[in-house]
Amino acid sequence: MTSWSKAVGAGLGYAVGGPIGAVLGYMAGRKLTTKLKAQEGHLLIANLLGFTTLLLKTTSIPSSEDRKEAVLFLSRLFRFDREDEQLADELLQRLLQVDLDIVAMAKTFKSHSDKKMRQRLLEILATVSLLIHGPLEKVQLSTLDEIAEALNLTPAQWQTIKSQYRGPSPQLDISFCYAILELYPESSEEEIRAAYRRLAKKYHPDRFALRAQPTKERYSKRMTLINGSYETIRVERGLKNRA
Repeated sequence: MTSWSKAVGAGLGYAVGGPIGAVLGYMAGRKLTTKLKAQEGHLLIANLLGFTTLLLKTTSIPSSEDRKEAVLFLSRLFRFDREDEQLADELLQRLLQVDLDIVAMAKTFKSHSDKKMRQRLLEILATVSLLIHGPLEKVQLSTLDEIAEALNLTPAQWQTIKSQYRGPSPQLDISFCYAILELYPESSEEEIRAAYRRLAKKYHPDRFALRAQPTKERYSKRMTLINGSYETIRVERGLKNRA
């Protein structure tokens, strides 16, 4: 076990073993998630990072780009500063080197969370999967099904969440839409439009016309998600339909 794992449970007031416990201990000694309640915040972030590695591993070799996209989304969602973001990326890299036990992680998380938090974790994970893989397909759904079962979500609860994420136009929480556009809910109208223009330029299909088909499909799906997120924000904010 590497030296970072020696901080298991430090300062958290409860004992957690294994890689997630190591992450909790490491986070406790740093300032990550100080904007959240320490115990609940650390536990949620640590488990999100752990479960995210399982989603990243649904591809044969997780890419650094996928990892960074996941971290950036979580950074905007939880308002990490630059140091927080670097720490989360470091922790995610380390967790990718470990074989994580879904059932063991879920058991720890269940004992320190309520149903609402468990549902929120699944919603965030499903959004991360959309971001790095595109529309939920068999392999991603299988992983999410396993996590939902381990967390003791009823089939009806998980089906309600899953139904919002299936198909070409997922119904995302508005806070997720802002995070996908690398924004915050208080962002100005001009900031929203500027972020959309920047991302639309970055992922425009013409930029990938000569790339391999999987790459073209990947960024086409990303552009669809960006468009959907922008439209959700535009409607919610009452913005005129122009970028």
